[in-house]
Amino acid sequence: MKKIFLTTVIMVIALAVNAQTTAGAYIFDNSGTPTNVRNAPNGKVVKKLPDTDAGYVVTLLEAKNKWWKIAPTIYLYGDEEKEINLKGSKTGYWMHYSVLQFNIAGDPENVLRETPSPKGKPLKIDISYLMETGLRPLEIKGEWIKVVTTDNRYTAWMPIDRICDNPLTTCP
Repeated sequence: MKKIFLTTVIMVIALAVNAQTTAGAYIFDNSGTPTNVRNAPNGKVVKKLPDTDAGYVVTLLEAKNKWWKIAPTIYLYGDEEKEINLKGSKTGYWMHYSVLQFNIAGDPENVLRETPSPKGKPLKIDISYLMETGLRPLEIKGEWIKVVTTDNRYTAWMPIDRICDNPLTTCP
């Protein structure tokens, strides 16, 4: 009985250590061309997402040199909500950070910090500026995500649970 319990505890600890935090983002690509999904950072295009008035939402899995590996299901929101299941890549699906965006859910005051910690020094940024600009994801560290404003003016850390990844509404 002790052996089974100990094995179970070790498995739970191993799963917790290997668990990776994920975050969501919406696609914001104002290039006027379809948004590319690739099979590797800067790799072959495996899917072109057409420009739409609706919003695409992706799940971010891991970062690598300003590229994000995304989950193989993309959600399309708008008049017609649907899932787009990606196929054709054995190496995963990747998007460049420059087409990914999200906002801060709730009150943005003191959310952005210099370090990935609730004790990190808050950035002093005008709230109206934060409400007008979006944030782009750079990397994930535990329950924190490193972000840069869309104009590259500020770089900071924020808790992942404060992400608003809905492109059509503001999150409470």
